[in-house]
Amino acid sequence: MCTVFILRAACSTAQLVYPAYSPAYTQAVPQTDSQAVPQADTHAYTPAIPPAGTQAVPPAPASGTTFLPGGTLFAPLRANYQEPRVGVAKEAGTSRLKLDIGSSIDFLECRTGVAGGKLRVGADLFTYALTTSAEGLRLQVDAVDGFFGGHIVYAAPGEDAHLSLRLRLLHISGHLIDGHWDRVTMQWRDNKQPIPYTRDFGELTGLYAWPGRSVDLSVYSGFGYATLVRPGNLSRYGTLHGFEVHTTGLTGTFWGRPLNAYIADHLAITGIPATYGTNNVEFGVKFGEWDGTGIRFYGSYYHGLEVFSQYYYVRVDRWALGFAFDAW
Repeated sequence: MCTVFILRAACSTAQLVYPAYSPAYTQAVPQTDSQAVPQADTHAYTPAIPPAGTQAVPPAPASGTTFLPGGTLFAPLRANYQEPRVGVAKEAGTSRLKLDIGSSIDFLECRTGVAGGKLRVGADLFTYALTTSAEGLRLQVDAVDGFFGGHIVYAAPGEDAHLSLRLRLLHISGHLIDGHWDRVTMQWRDNKQPIPYTRDFGELTGLYAWPGRSVDLSVYSGFGYATLVRPGNLSRYGTLHGFEVHTTGLTGTFWGRPLNAYIADHLAITGIPATYGTNNVEFGVKFGEWDGTGIRFYGSYYHGLEVFSQYYYVRVDRWALGFAFDAW
């Protein structure tokens, strides 16, 4: 009997030892307060392990050079008619159309540090044409202005109010097209002969932006100088001034994309050789990010010198309705 009692006690002691090391035995033997299994330290360090299949996203480099950074650092000014755009504007009360085809691209970005801002280099190629009527399915293109060149843009750091500078170097040439030619009389319409119009110019514009909760405001001013002008009576100097105001949260979204109401004004002061001011006001809505890809529907009021170079000396006053595709 003593031998059996000793064996049973030894077996019980062995079972009481195992629960601290093997969970398989914790339910086999009831535990009292004195037999409680030690709990894990809740303050022990546990290394963070990312979920399977994911990778940590490295922060953007504070400095360096990026090829094709995407978007434009200085978006084309909406109310400035000498900017790249793709769209159509219909003059009220006439059959005249202004057709725009063009693009602006930033192909290189340089960062000098977190506090150093951004510097981008890009190209601008665009043209706009005047159509006066149509014969069948063929538009009668009366005049065309073509631009090509490049730009350098600097943007100060910060998400709040900030300054941007843009230097453009452009060549412009204006032409009369076959829509101005009368095939019956074999003469230029209205006895208007083509003018050899050319300008090679540089333009420096400073823009200051104030972002807000409901409305964003931008104001800008610039100065231009032409190294080559034809005809020779054109002034080599000119200035530009304007503003843009657009909503950010008041107008909500449309099909999941931002909807912006806006108004923009652009004043250009040029000499022919007398000094004239030309003002264009544009107002409407844009579907899409304000400084990104989207569609604009707008109305405009234009007062001043004709936008088409072949009629640079003609003063006009007109309203128009149009749309534009912002493919920036």
